[in-house]
Amino acid sequence: MQHQVLIVDDEPAICWALEKTLTGEGHSATIASSAEEGLQLAQDHDFSMAFLDVRLPGMDGIEALPRFIELTGAPIVIITAFGDLETAVAAVKNGASDYLTKPFRLEDVLQVCRRTLQTVEHANATEAGPEKPVSTSGSTSMVGTSAAMQQVFRQIALVADSDLSVLITGETGTGKELVAAAIARHSCRSQKPYIVTAPVALNPELIESELFGHVKGAFTGAIADREGLFEQADGGTILLDEIGDLPMRIQVKLLRVLESGEFSRVGEVRSRVANVRVIAATNRDLVKAIAKGEFREDLYHRLSGMQIHLPPLRERSEDILPLCEHFLSRLTTPVSVDLSDEMVRELRSRHWYGNIRELKNAVEHAAVVARGRPLVVEDLPANAGYRPATGDAEDDVVAATPNLVVEAWVQHELKQDDSADANLHAKFLDDFEPALMRRVLEHTGGNRAKAAEILGIHRSTLRERCKEYGLD
Repeated sequence: MQHQVLIVDDEPAICWALEKTLTGEGHSATIASSAEEGLQLAQDHDFSMAFLDVRLPGMDGIEALPRFIELTGAPIVIITAFGDLETAVAAVKNGASDYLTKPFRLEDVLQVCRRTLQTVEHANATEAGPEKPVSTSGSTSMVGTSAAMQQVFRQIALVADSDLSVLITGETGTGKELVAAAIARHSCRSQKPYIVTAPVALNPELIESELFGHVKGAFTGAIADREGLFEQADGGTILLDEIGDLPMRIQVKLLRVLESGEFSRVGEVRSRVANVRVIAATNRDLVKAIAKGEFREDLYHRLSGMQIHLPPLRERSEDILPLCEHFLSRLTTPVSVDLSDEMVRELRSRHWYGNIRELKNAVEHAAVVARGRPLVVEDLPANAGYRPATGDAEDDVVAATPNLVVEAWVQHELKQDDSADANLHAKFLDDFEPALMRRVLEHTGGNRAKAAEILGIHRSTLRERCKEYGLD
């Protein structure tokens, strides 16, 4: 089905790309270079959807968004080169159906366009007016320009005002609590209690009482009735951190709360009801925990109304410098945020296995050492160089050793500057492949056919390498 789409953007290249993408899908596109021009076109044409840029000459996109919705009654997709969380939330709360961050891929445009127009065609979306505009002032302390973080911001914006339970995953130090706080802050429950707890940090015998309360005489020391955290959070939001380590008996009670909103205090028979939105966070692989019988599959699905994954900092290095500038700008003692090229290279070269928390500590440490002067590499603490815990002790031990060995080897080789045409990859194979083949052959009892299968190479290749490395 052909649709007419409005594009409001002052960058000709963006308009051209969007127009070509849309016409390639069989739709027609009308272009405006300002919000004012777009609003005039919206009065005269019937558009199925619109793409609206945030930064425009004259009226900006966020300000114009409610007027576009009022005039067209059509879904509006916000386009922004400033993909911060506040912009995303403001766009969604003002009625945007979705948003794109520049630079975007044409595949992203197609996905958003198809999803939006499918809603127009098949869901008969209601023509509800825009919600009351929200202030974009303040800070959630979430910083990120990478595509991965823009996706996180988008997910927060879309899920915040719903009652869906949310499961936040990611390594320690990636900012899971910040995501939970942002969801709570921008939700319709923002004026109600927001409670953060890590139940596994409590005495195992007290977890149930802490979450659901107890009645007088329920156990030794229960000298009076006591409200649990779910009662205290009634109407609001509760963050259950480290959910992957929750004891099985508590998982059963939590599942009941998620399914019915009902629970019982320790020591009482009658049920109580609490209207609480649950956000859970973990650094464990819950799918693996389910396979091991350590986590309930039904609870996992109940918690995963929406799942938001925070990637480790080493996988989004483009966020390192913005984060450093953010941390330095928040210090009480003024520090220059202009970093030397050498400092930038050092910051980007580290793996930051402690993620944002490690980076923040390192930058603040450097600022203290610098005492007001521009930061230099020597101001940073020593590079820890460890691998993060995954939550599975056996996996951690197996993975940590080769990781550290390879890192040490690479650092050593890179310091050797005696050969301009050195082939590092060939050197790596020469140093490590013999040990790999030797151990695999030992594992197979010398069966080369089986060893070649395990290694994923042809038997003739294995035979040649064994001869080359003296493994015959």
